[in-house]
This record gives sequence, C-alpha cells and structure tokens, in this order.
Amino acid sequence: MDMRGILAAAAAAGLLMTSASALSAGTRSGVAMPSAADKARLEKMRKAADDLDEGADPAGYRKAWEAVLAYGRTLYPAGHPELAWLEGELVTADYLQGDIAGAAARAERLGALLEAGGPAYHDRRMELANAQVVILMTLSDHDRARTLAAQVLEWRIAASKGEPSSNVAAAYSNLANAEFEFGNYDKAIELVRKANAEDRRHEKIPVNSAPRFANLPIFLLQSGRLEEAIEEARTVQATLEGFMPKGHPYLATNLNTLARILILLGRPGEAEDVAHKAVDIAVARFGQSQQAVSYMVTVAKAQTVQGKTTEAIGTARSAAEILAKGIGPDAQRTLMARETYADALAAAGDGQQAITILREVEAARERKLPPLHRDHIGGRDQLATLAFKLGDMATAKTAQAQAQALRSRSTFPAEDVATLTGETRLGAIEAHQGDSEGALKRVRAAVALLDQRLDQLSAAGRRRSGVELEIRAAYGWALDAAVTAGDEALAFQLTQRLMESSAARAVREEEARSAAGDPQLAELIRRRQDAAIELETLLDRQLRLAGRSADAATIKAVAAERKAAAARLEQRTAALAARAPQLIAPAGSEPLALDTVRAALKGDEALLVAAVAEGRTTLFAVTREQAAMTTAPAGARQIAELVTRLRSGITPQARPGASFALRAAAPSRAAISDAAARVSFDYDASAQLHDILLPTPIRAAIANKPRLLIAANASLATVPLAVLAPRRSHPTLGGTQWLIRDHILVTLPSVASVTASRSTAAGRKVRSFFAVGAPDLAPAGTALAFRSASMARQVRDLPALPATEPELRTFARALAAPEQLILTGDRATEQAIRSADLTRANVLAFATHGLMAGDLEGLDEPALVMTPAGSDDGLLTASEIMRLRLAADWVILSACNTAAGGSSDDSGLAGVARAFLYAGGRNLLASHWAVRDDAAAYLSVETVRKYGRGADPARALRETMLRMIDKQPFEGAEQPVNWAPFVFVGR
Repeated sequence: MDMRGILAAAAAAGLLMTSASALSAGTRSGVAMPSAADKARLEKMRKAADDLDEGADPAGYRKAWEAVLAYGRTLYPAGHPELAWLEGELVTADYLQGDIAGAAARAERLGALLEAGGPAYHDRRMELANAQVVILMTLSDHDRARTLAAQVLEWRIAASKGEPSSNVAAAYSNLANAEFEFGNYDKAIELVRKANAEDRRHEKIPVNSAPRFANLPIFLLQSGRLEEAIEEARTVQATLEGFMPKGHPYLATNLNTLARILILLGRPGEAEDVAHKAVDIAVARFGQSQQAVSYMVTVAKAQTVQGKTTEAIGTARSAAEILAKGIGPDAQRTLMARETYADALAAAGDGQQAITILREVEAARERKLPPLHRDHIGGRDQLATLAFKLGDMATAKTAQAQAQALRSRSTFPAEDVATLTGETRLGAIEAHQGDSEGALKRVRAAVALLDQRLDQLSAAGRRRSGVELEIRAAYGWALDAAVTAGDEALAFQLTQRLMESSAARAVREEEARSAAGDPQLAELIRRRQDAAIELETLLDRQLRLAGRSADAATIKAVAAERKAAAARLEQRTAALAARAPQLIAPAGSEPLALDTVRAALKGDEALLVAAVAEGRTTLFAVTREQAAMTTAPAGARQIAELVTRLRSGITPQARPGASFALRAAAPSRAAISDAAARVSFDYDASAQLHDILLPTPIRAAIANKPRLLIAANASLATVPLAVLAPRRSHPTLGGTQWLIRDHILVTLPSVASVTASRSTAAGRKVRSFFAVGAPDLAPAGTALAFRSASMARQVRDLPALPATEPELRTFARALAAPEQLILTGDRATEQAIRSADLTRANVLAFATHGLMAGDLEGLDEPALVMTPAGSDDGLLTASEIMRLRLAADWVILSACNTAAGGSSDDSGLAGVARAFLYAGGRNLLASHWAVRDDAAAYLSVETVRKYGRGADPARALRETMLRMIDKQPFEGAEQPVNWAPFVFVGR
C-alpha cells in the first residue's frame, strides 16, 4: 500500500512532505510457491497488512508486516528477492517510528537484492527507489533523491496506462520535493499541483493523499508566496476534513502549516495554540516521533515571538536534541530546530551563543545542500539580522551580501519582497558602517519597488495581508538606514510607511468617499470598499475555523460565502474602474512631508511619532517651530514585554468565579472588594517606557505644548500613554507625575490625520444625539459588572449594566440636542440601529458590553452587545458596524476593549474603533481594557458634561481623569485601572 504521511514531520519543520508509495506495492504479482495453499496464505496475510493505515497505527503496521515476513522466510531462502520485496514494507515502519538511519540502511540492502533479481523484479525495485527518495530527502542527499525521483515518475506514468493512480501522484510529489530543494520553485509547485490533480481523479480521494495535498501550501509558503499559501491552507484543511477521520495524524500536518502562517501574519498566540493541537494529534498516534518533535519546533517559534523565551529555549533545545539523535545532527529538520533554538537564545539576550549555533548550522548546510538552496539564503538572512542587533556589522554585511548574491543567481525576481527586504537590511548595515551615500542609494531603490508592491496590493483590494506585513518590515530596515545616515526627511516618510495600520486605512477610505464630491461616485467607492472588507473578514474567519478544526460543513459554507464575496469585489472594482479608474488605487496613501505636517499643526500642538521596528524605535517630536528626531535602542520585542508588564499591572485580574460585591448602595459609588481584582501598578515598566519614548530631545521639543498628538505603532498602540511617568524613588498613585498631567492627549489613527480638519473649539452645537445601551441581559444581582465578557457562554448570560441607562440619559441632558433618540432595554437591538438614519446624528453613544474575538464561543471578531431579538444574535460585530453609514463628529464607546485589536490585527484601534472610523465616525472615545461599570459611567458622563459646557472632548477627558486621581470621587478612582482606560481618538 502507499506510505501515508511519511514526511508529515518534514512539513512541520519547513521541509517538504514526500509521499513514498513505493515503499508498498500497488499491484503485486506473486511468484511460484511451494504449494498453492502456501501461496494463498501468504497473499491473504500480505493483503491484510497492506490494508492497514500505517499513519494511524505504525506499531500495528510493523507487527503485521513482521508476521508476513516471518511466514515468507519459511517459504523462500535467505537473500531471495521475494523476501526483499516483503521486507520493504518495514522501511516504512522504520521511518514512521523515527529510525531514519535504519530505514536508509534497510532500503540500501534490499535494493541490492532486488537488483540482483533481474528484470523480473524491476518494478519492485522502482517501488523501493521511491521510498529511498523520501529517505534521501530527509537525510539531505538531494542529488541522489532527484535522480531517483525522475526515474520513478517516468516508470509510474508508464505503468499506470492512463488510469487514476496514487503511485503516479506520489511520484509527482517526490520529484516536486527534489526540485524544490534545488530552488526550482515554480517547477516544484507545478509538479505538486499535478500530484493533487491525479489524486482527485479517483472517485473517492485516497486517505494516503493527505500529505500530498498538504504539500502545496508548504511549497507556496517556503517560496514566499504567502497569500497563495494562506488560501491553499484553508482549502486543504477543508479537503482533509472532508475525507479524513477525526483525529487522524495527517490532519496535524496542515494544522502545523496553518500555525506557521499565523506566525508570519503576526498572530503568534493563535499559532501556538494551533501548533499544540498538531503536536497533540501526532503524540496521540506516534508518541515522541519525528512528526511530533517537528511540530514542537513551530511551538517554539510562536513562543519566541511572544517573548516566552524560557519556554521557547526549552522546547527548541529538546526538539533539536531528539532530532539529532533520531536522524542525525546534519539533517534538515535538526538544523531548522537548531535555528529556532538560536533565535530563542538571541531573544533571551544570549546573542553570542546564538551566532555560534547559526555558524554551525550554515557549515552543515554547506556540506549537505545544493549551492542555491533556499535554506542557505534564509540562514544568512538570520545570521545578518542577529549580527546587526549585536553590533557586529562586519559579520552582518558578509552574511547579507552572500544572501543577496545567492538570490541574484537563483530564480528570485528583483521585485521579490524577500529580495527587497535583504536590500534594505544591507542598506542599514552600510549606513552603520559609515557609507551613508551608498546606503541611501540602495535603500531608495528598494523602497521605490516596495511602494509599487504596496500599491499593487491596495489596487487589488488585498488588505492586511502577509505580503503587506513583510513589506512593512522591510520599511523598518530602510528607516534604520535613513535615520543612521541622518536623512530626516526620508526617515519621516518611512515612519509613516512602517506604521500604517488598519485604523489608518479606515480613515483614509472614509476620506476618499467624502472627497468624491459626487454622491453616486462616493457610493461606488463605498460598495467596493465594503466588498473588500467582507472578503477580508471571511478569509480571516476561514483561517480561524481551519485552525480550530471546525467541521467540514462549516468551513465549506464559509468558503462558499468567500467565493461569492470575491466575485462581488471583482464586479464592484470593474464598476468603479469604468466610472473613475483613477480611484482604484486609494487616494492619500502617499506619506506626508515633514514640512507639510509642521504647517498643519496648531500653535498649541506637538506631534509625537513613535515608530517601533525590529531593532530600535525611531522618535519624532514635531511642532510648528521645529522637528526633533532621535532613536531609542528598544526594539519591538523589548517594548512589547514592557507593555505586557504595564497592562498586567493595570487590567483587572479577576479569578474565574470571583465575586465583585458592591460596597455602596449606588453602582456609581461601588468598589471592587475581591482582592484578586486589585492589581499592583508596575511603576518600573511605566518609567522605562517613559524614558524610551520621551528622552531629553523629545521632551524639550514638546515642553510648552499643552496638546500632544500621538501616533504610535506595534504594542504601543495597545496602551494609553497617559499612564507613563518618570521614575521616582517612592512613587504613589496620587503623587506620580503622569503624562496626562503634562498634556492633553490625542491618539491619532495615523500621522496623516494631522492634516484632517478637526475642531478643538469650545461650545460646538450638537444638533442630533443617538444612543444605545442597557441591553436586556441577565440580572446584575449583587455583582459589580464589568463591561466585557468573563465567564459568559452566550449573550443572555452576560450581566446587566445598571449604570448605563442613567449614563445615557445624563449624556442627553448635557448635550441638549434638539433631536434625541435613546434605545435601551428591549429597544436596544441591532435591527433598531440598522433602521435608524445615523447620518443625522453628530454625536453617538454606546454604553454596553464590549467583546473581543474569542470572548464568547464562536465569536470571531470584536462586537458590542445589544439585546438579542428575532434573528439577531445581539452581537453588533465590527464587520456589521462597518456597514453602518455615519457622519458623526464624536462616537462615545463606553464599553470595554473598544480600542483593542481585531480578529486579524492585534494592534490598537483595529477592532471596534476601526469599524466606527470606517463607517464615518470622525472622533472616538474608546477603551483599552475591561472597565468597571461605575468607572465607565463616571468617566464618560463627566467628560460629556464638560463637552456640553464648551470644552473640547480631549480636554474634557483629561480634566475628568485628573479629578479622579486628585479628588477620588469614589473608592478606587485614583487607580490607573479606573481612570486611564479611555483614550480620545481624533483627527
């Protein structure tokens, strides 16, 4: 039978899966036996063993074939080629159970015996040769593997006589692997597509085809075609779920691929969960096999990206040691595990040991791999990056120059993103070595091509894609070069390219509609934008469902929706192109010049830009009078760790099941009594971030500017900078010099928002007010509710929010708008919101639960909770919010986590906030974490009251926060958890 999944582990480690159906005979003819009865008995035993699923039960498979071989030895003398044919199945068992060296030795010995059998055994020799292709690939003997694979494919095609054949599919797949190892990516992808097509010719797709289907997304991923890899991974998971039994180890193969894709998409937490599932499936079937160990490497990668360096080091080191013992220290999977180990060490601060390991890995590859193998290139990229971080520019330049030279000699096109990233990294290295002129020339050329690729993605409606993330990373290296070379103008433009977020795009898209002038044209633009967002949402949902191993019917239904959405996007793009082809590429995407920003700032304003890149953070302080540029040595990982610490000391940390009792009769004067909800503020993390973002040159530039506009990226966008403070020997909550004491703070979706029209003037007239809140949910009882989900399983389980209705009615009195509509209780429904003419309201307010993706079972995107009614589930999701039509000066989101990330983008403002910005909300009040009902009510009510009396919203929010800190209007008000969650997002 075909060897099913023999290289499942290879896929996990980034190697390519090879089917080796030749380890098993497809059609086997017997030889003359001592008697007909003996022959019949042997054939019956052989067929029973052949029907076993070696992937699901390798131990049982070995035992069955050992019994077949034992009986065969009673019929044939030692060394007989018939025995060699039977024993060939034990090569499969050796491989699956981790004895790669044993499998190789056995295959060599049996191959010689079959050769000696003459022409009668040629077919069986070729079957064993196919198995040897698999083994040789695993042991990195690629020359022999490719030669054998081509011979086997030719024989398999001839033997099939045009009939559907798993053997032909396996041979295509094996040759594809061999070609890929030599850098022939397009040819390899073409061959594996042929393998998949051959498998689909069967009336029922064979179970042993699973590894071949899983090959295609791996090939695409390794060749840098991330978008195609994502699409194929979703398709493959649906295909596998359609014909594989639940829990089959082959399902782990694609789960591991999905995990690796999630890492590249910047979603390491999800990746770790999915990779653990792959490990669990493999361990359940194989124990500590090569498959399971290879998937452990993916787990370690995800842990490293998340900053879990201690766990990552242990996981990667263990995997490398097991693989070295099982398949040898120079095997590809072992080397890749060691690279992951080195990356974890570097992240933990042991850069020198990491470089030593990377040098050893590259030396091994020099001995084993073809000259243009992709791992030579990737290994040198990794070495250059690490050496750069350690300040060893000589090593970095040598490694990166070698990688670029290999790319130029292989099939990489000049506009390939990996090639351009290498160019920008090389430019950064040259700048640090003092060659500013050469560095800037190299970087400008690369950036021009990166800009073209980015524009192509935008024009095609490809949003927040993996390729885009790679391009943003390349801009980070270019920025480093520009800053080091002292080109302030170029650096400022590159910070904007690096930092662009989904929230910034939402603002730009809304501005494109507003600028259309013609309502019909604006509607065409909106319809195309909506279609692109719908497709993005469905693609992300498919990826999440595949990672969760959802049932095939669900995945199939979403795939059908996605296909229809893709068709709508194509149709709407054509309609817009026919009317206004110049609007296909979004307007306003060019970064602003520094002088343009200075001219747009008001006299009392300063702009702080914090662009976090892999190696360091670039800072700009811009006012009408001056611009200051500097850098901080902290890169993305260090800042993310500090932000995590800071948030851990702010965000409520209630234990599951904890009781939050009221200490007063009125909810607005309540305090949490459970000690688990009281947290210790991390003054050290606050001070470190303060020093990183506000060094002396930046503080001097913004010192006398009361209003500070902030544009920040990465993890900085997930925390309010109001809680930053300089270091003090004995800090107290009341005595700390919080940043909010120094400035009115405004969060910008992007630097470009500086040029948008914005009103900070007092006394603006509110003509229409629309509010929704106090949904009809479970009684609050004596528990003090938070405006987020905790242990609820469904919407109706969420606690009622008693403070929200009076909160909204207080808003209405403060604003005194002539037109008012307040929907609470059973009127606070999704249908009521959809039916309202929201374009009339210039202030909107939502006071309810705010949920993040995953807060409730099956919730794939952020949402606001409404009253469930009719066919509506009570969840106003981000994608549904984006379909609303608004023209609001201010949207007040008095709920939890409304400034948090979305389902496919964990950066700040990517969820509910982005949705309202896209729908037409010009300014927002949004929250960064779970908010106590009474604290949310106090903050929002007092801010709106001040706004109603003439203060601009950002100033009103600051004054309310300072009152909470200094006057403590209710118990616990001075704690950052209560006064700091909200930010004003303005333009």
